[in-house]
Amino acid sequence: MLTCPMCKKTVRGLPKECPTCRTDLAILVDYLSDLDGNLQRAEELTRSGKLGEAVWAYLEVLEVDPDNPTARKQVGSVATAVRQFDELTPGRGWAARIRRRARVRSWVEDVSDLRDEVTPAAWKLFLFVGVLLLATMVFGFGWGYQAAQPRIEPPTPPTERSTQPATPKEKLKFLDKGPPPLGK
Repeated sequence: MLTCPMCKKTVRGLPKECPTCRTDLAILVDYLSDLDGNLQRAEELTRSGKLGEAVWAYLEVLEVDPDNPTARKQVGSVATAVRQFDELTPGRGWAARIRRRARVRSWVEDVSDLRDEVTPAAWKLFLFVGVLLLATMVFGFGWGYQAAQPRIEPPTPPTERSTQPATPKEKLKFLDKGPPPLGK
């Protein structure tokens, strides 16, 4: 089956023109007719051990027919094998460390290039970053200093409570003044 590149609809058979949008499909029809030949060539390259060329041949097939199960399976298996090889090869870690060091070197070179061509905008940026770092350090120091100090709580005044029961007059006294405060 063929998919029209313009309207994205599936076209049955191999017509030279899309029945929906009337787009010329002659080139795609020619590609599809050569699809079997490309698949056979890719399989022969795989059998002969030329995996790099075989993968490219399978990718050419997938460009024409993205849903081709044989090509998808073969490209997927090669991609899985390459991924496993990359994970298991000990020399790859060394190469990754070299890349990281090169990245750091490039950052250092970028900063050193700024020393040669310092503009007023760069000075403002450096000043802002410096003040921000200084403020962060002062805030952190103050916060840590405060956390290290012992807490001193003010003493609470003792409250006096009567241990004797209230007399009836005392019980009715609050009606004249209102209820007593909660703390007493």
